[in-house]
Amino acid sequence: MLVWANTFPDKPVTVIKYEFLDIDDAAGDDAAMALSTIQGTYITQQYIIGGYQAEYQFKIIYRIKPGTSNDKRLQADEMLNHFGDWARTQHPNLGNGINALRVEPTTQSSKFAAYGDGYEDYQILMRLAYEVNV
Repeated sequence: MLVWANTFPDKPVTVIKYEFLDIDDAAGDDAAMALSTIQGTYITQQYIIGGYQAEYQFKIIYRIKPGTSNDKRLQADEMLNHFGDWARTQHPNLGNGINALRVEPTTQSSKFAAYGDGYEDYQILMRLAYEVNV
């Protein structure tokens, strides 16, 4: 999933990381992105022949330091919503025997945290439906 997320052409960072938002101030970075698991995979349908369908819930987090700029805040939401639109048509390659059925946002982007150092986190919640050995 992380490899797939990093193929998003309009990401404002070099690399979307897993779970950890690391901003390198020394390198001049002022933003970071991460893919984070919301909960573990759960099976939604199981077949007699051994295959199953499952869902994986995740979120994409974007950390910025907008200062007093509402434009930067709106651009953060816009970029994450655009990621959700892109994900609907760009299914990940999950490996042998695993087929992505759909990827979709379950919410619109929203601000979910603000920190004392001026950074803010925005997120979009996503869901991947896939099948295994079907």
